[in-house]
Amino acid sequence: MTEEKCQDKYQAKFLKHFANGLTRNIILWIISKEKIHGYGIMKKLEEFFDFENINHYIKITSSKVYPILRMMEEEGLIIGEWDINENNKRVKYYSITEKGLNILDKISFALNFISKNPAWIAFYGDMGVELNEKRD
Repeated sequence: MTEEKCQDKYQAKFLKHFANGLTRNIILWIISKEKIHGYGIMKKLEEFFDFENINHYIKITSSKVYPILRMMEEEGLIIGEWDINENNKRVKYYSITEKGLNILDKISFALNFISKNPAWIAFYGDMGVELNEKRD
């Protein structure tokens, strides 16, 4: 394998791990915004992980999303309820619970800490990311 192919493989693996680390948090946030079914969650996740502009794409699949949804249901973070969608098909819609909202509050606290912590600011700055304060 050429050095270039090894580097491409490493980059793809790195981006996959990066996406996997964020997926649960993003799924919980998506569900907090609306009652939504699994396929809708997958479509929204694709917007987050479209890395085509850097030659890698994280594929969001049902084999990745549905186990996370089951785990979140078992932990009481979300509730899944069966209903009929616009195409007259039976699908499971997910909504967030109070426990899930509490977890999102903790995530928000952590992200706010990161945005103000000098070590994180330096790290993100070196990565070319500017952390801006929220503007009203």
